[in-house]
Amino acid sequence: AAAAALGEADFLLGIGLDAGRETVEAHEATLQAAARRDLPMICVNPDLVVIRLGAREPCAGALAARYEALGGRVRYFGKPHPEVYGLALAALGVAPGRVLAVGDGLGTDIAGAAAAGLDSLLVTGGLLAETLALAPGEAPQAHALAEACRNAGVRPRAALARFAW
Repeated sequence: AAAAALGEADFLLGIGLDAGRETVEAHEATLQAAARRDLPMICVNPDLVVIRLGAREPCAGALAARYEALGGRVRYFGKPHPEVYGLALAALGVAPGRVLAVGDGLGTDIAGAAAAGLDSLLVTGGLLAETLALAPGEAPQAHALAEACRNAGVRPRAALARFAW
């Protein structure tokens, strides 16, 4: 059905994966059809994976990566790309030094904050928990966290194990 609707589309908007189709492979026919039509994709959440209800799932960035592999054109808009931060700061009317970016992705949330001149708070109990072999709510070993940050080329202002809003 989605592939058939591409005949009327001007572009693809990648925000996440459809419920019931939580794999990139489930979207393959649509991505191939869109690539054949040379439709551009706008990806507004470049994360490759997210944690939903405690489970790791692919995100819009994974769809965009597959679309690029098929020869599709992708324009990224969202962390870590700078445009989103500039728009948010302008809309709020605040200076970068007054903002703390909170996130669990070293390559998106924390890297994007650094590129925008923002301090960041890394939540280690999200995407990084598996890499650091953390149990829910467990704080990482300082050396393991430092190594993960060094490998990603980022340095958050602070880190915490869990963030609840």
